[in-house]
Amino acid sequence: MSNNHYQSLGVTLTSSPEEIRFAYRNLARLHHPDKHQGRTSPQMLAINEAWRVLSDPVLRYQYDASLRVRLDDERDVATAQTQERLRSIVDDVRGQRFTPAKFPWRFVLGIVVTGTVAILVLGAFSNPGEVTPIDNVIRVGSCVNVDDVRLEAWEVECAGVHDGVVKQMVPFDSDCPYGSMPYRDRQGMGQACVALS
Repeated sequence: MSNNHYQSLGVTLTSSPEEIRFAYRNLARLHHPDKHQGRTSPQMLAINEAWRVLSDPVLRYQYDASLRVRLDDERDVATAQTQERLRSIVDDVRGQRFTPAKFPWRFVLGIVVTGTVAILVLGAFSNPGEVTPIDNVIRVGSCVNVDDVRLEAWEVECAGVHDGVVKQMVPFDSDCPYGSMPYRDRQGMGQACVALS
């Protein structure tokens, strides 16, 4: 009828003794010989054997242990079969010779050289950028003249005469890095750290 006693009674491995007794009684009523003209059905034999084993705590413990061993053996067999299949695949792969794919070094080198030449040619024939107009907003890299009495700086053209170049803009309460002097921005944006020329 089924593979194990639990399946014969329609219960699980974790079923309580009361659940097993209830399942046994229901199945025994269903398959009893009195309901089948006095003939004992094969199902009734399996149900009685399952009840005999599962109703006794010692026999049930031994039966559960044997089920665990059987499941472990089945897992071990499946694992061994899987390992054997993997070994055969690895052996097949080892028997074949694989050549690594060739990288197109010449093509890549040609692209790099062409790109470098194009950049150099475009740089040589392009016009210099437009001079940024003076907008009186001091930024890093702006050329400035300074007033040493008022400690102020204002923006001038870099192409003309200038006192220095702004290296950094800092808040009023911060110090300028070494090599630059703090001058107040006329716009009140903070201090311009100027490297004097």
